Amino acid sequence: MVKTQKTEPNQTDRLLVIACGMIAREVLAVKQQLKLDHLELTCLPAEFHFYPDRIAPAMDKAIEKAKAEGYDHIFVGYADCGTGGLLDRVIEKHGVERMAGPHCFAFYQGMEAYAKVADGDMMSFY
Repeated sequence: MVKTQKTEPNQTDRLLVIACGMIAREVLAVKQQLKLDHLELTCLPAEFHFYPDRIAPAMDKAIEKAKAEGYDHIFVGYADCGTGGLLDRVIEKHGVERMAGPHCFAFYQGMEAYAKVADGDMMSFY
């Protein structure tokens, strides 16, 4: 019988996801289920959904901090979420990527279902 030894992720293999606090549970569940030991999570406050103008500046600072801490691989766990494209300017500035979509509801529902609800329900707030 051959024993395999679990090794800790190499410092350069670490992936930091900077996400909205509203999806922290989901990110952690995926991490655990898929055994993504190299993934680390930090979140911006979920209340930023009430203040989308705070998302881009806070993300800019969070990415700068992560890079200063030695993270080479960073992923933004936000859709646009009401920033009007300002979040995309931040991620382009830093050369990172984000979740696709206009809002986290598109992430949860899937883009096609999101578009159908958004177009078909004048009461949808997004």
